[in-house]
Amino acid sequence: MNKIRNTIVTGNEPQAEAPKPAKQKKGKLKPTSGKVQGILGGSFLARDKVVRLLPFLLFLTGIGLLYIFNSNYANRTIISISKTKKQIEEQRYEYINTKSKLMQTTQQTEIAKRLINSGLKESKIPPRKILIQGK
Repeated sequence: MNKIRNTIVTGNEPQAEAPKPAKQKKGKLKPTSGKVQGILGGSFLARDKVVRLLPFLLFLTGIGLLYIFNSNYANRTIISISKTKKQIEEQRYEYINTKSKLMQTTQQTEIAKRLINSGLKESKIPPRKILIQGK
């Protein structure tokens, strides 16, 4: 092939025929009714290539189901952990509150105040140790 490049064409010289540009599509699509009809009808599943890939597709489906199950299980576990943490925190607050009330009510002065109505009084004499000598 003889290609002329970087030349100036004047009106006197014979011009070589320029190659015709490839035909461009003008927005029209090929009719795909056969493909759509094959998918909707299910005939594409009968092809040998699809039949050979069927075990792999089932394997991928199984892995997908396991992934979904594992994700849901993890979410349920996280929710359970957060509920348990909240219960532990509430029990801790209740323990601290009960312990402080117990310490307050078991003080000697508090017990003496409660026993005034019953007629018992606090002893002013300190207790003595009784020693028993053996034989």
